[in-house]
Amino acid sequence: MEKTKEIYAVCHVNDVAKRRAVGYVLARLDESGKTVPFPIVIARHQGRFYGYVNCCPHQAARLDFEPKQFMDPSLRFLLCGKHGAQFDIVSGICRDGPCKGQKLERVEIIVDQDEICVVGVELAEEDGLDRPENDETPEIVIQPE
Repeated sequence: MEKTKEIYAVCHVNDVAKRRAVGYVLARLDESGKTVPFPIVIARHQGRFYGYVNCCPHQAARLDFEPKQFMDPSLRFLLCGKHGAQFDIVSGICRDGPCKGQKLERVEIIVDQDEICVVGVELAEEDGLDRPENDETPEIVIQPE
């Protein structure tokens, strides 16, 4: 029998505007059971939602080098603000830039009663989570439904 996957509500569908992307810093448990930051980006494209780990495969930098800026000027690609890599929103494949051909790490997303949820990741409460970076990304606490 397959284990039931936990789902965690991250935001409401209206929190991610059409042809836009929003970043969240969640918390998950690593292999040793320690709580670690889990930055993700959720993009809305052609009526669907796509989730990725907020980490460019080029140099492991966050995509939003400029706070809250995930899209290229044409609003057709996710953009790494540090080196300009452009990623296809649907596939996560880099179409142009220093990591051309590489992919963003996908985060499974489902919509449940107008809530955008992550699936298949063991999240933790953020209590006591120390984040070294000083940015404007909102911190949220996720609880299983």
